[in-house]
Amino acid sequence: MNSRSIASFCFLFIFCSSAIFAQGYEAGYFPPLSPVYALGFAAGGPGAASEAVSGATASATAAPDIDAASGATPPPPSAGFLGFRDEVAFHKFAGWTSGGLLLTAGLVGAIRAYALMNDGHAYRDAMGIDDESEIGSLCSAEIGGLWGASGGQTLRWVHVGILAAGESLYLADAVTGLGFMGPLPPGYSRSKVHRYLFFAHAGLIVAEAALGLLTTDALASGNHELARGLGIAHACLGLAIPILILGGGAVMELQ
Repeated sequence: MNSRSIASFCFLFIFCSSAIFAQGYEAGYFPPLSPVYALGFAAGGPGAASEAVSGATASATAAPDIDAASGATPPPPSAGFLGFRDEVAFHKFAGWTSGGLLLTAGLVGAIRAYALMNDGHAYRDAMGIDDESEIGSLCSAEIGGLWGASGGQTLRWVHVGILAAGESLYLADAVTGLGFMGPLPPGYSRSKVHRYLFFAHAGLIVAEAALGLLTTDALASGNHELARGLGIAHACLGLAIPILILGGGAVMELQ
């Protein structure tokens, strides 16, 4: 993995993560130990981060008032859900963040694919191969070698790691979302669009995982044509999934 690939990955990761986390930060979706705490610290110093966290939790930590007439103490506020204000806040956090992570994973995968293509085409040109129909066993061996090179494998596992984090949050988001499901009103509604988008990106995620495994196998075996076709399909789904996830969240935020 060359320095250009590393720089591109770092820029894209920071850009996409900060853009997605900003949505939850503004609305107070994040618990004190979430990654956005660090972003708040960087943006406005320790005061901004502490204020954002304390503001979200002040109502839960304030001392309960005592009724002057009866002397009774009102019931304590809700304990929240997994450190969040409530289950809806967690659902929003998981949705926005999983969408951002999946988008970042896709961008890392695109950088990885671009590096493989550049190195593979450089080898093809050095061998004097002008027609793709002339690609033979030598090129297949080179493709497999490039795929298994240690530098490229670093990017591959970064891609897999971010993908695993995003899909884990996505699963948690789906589980909480299923708990909110009920009969939909007739006609158009934001809830109906949100639900149909969920069914769409859930199905695409399953297809994307299968395509990823098939693409990996094609690259490892050096099958140029199969790897190219699967790679294009894999990239298209990888871009569509976070767009649908983030679009579904945006629909629900519209007033």
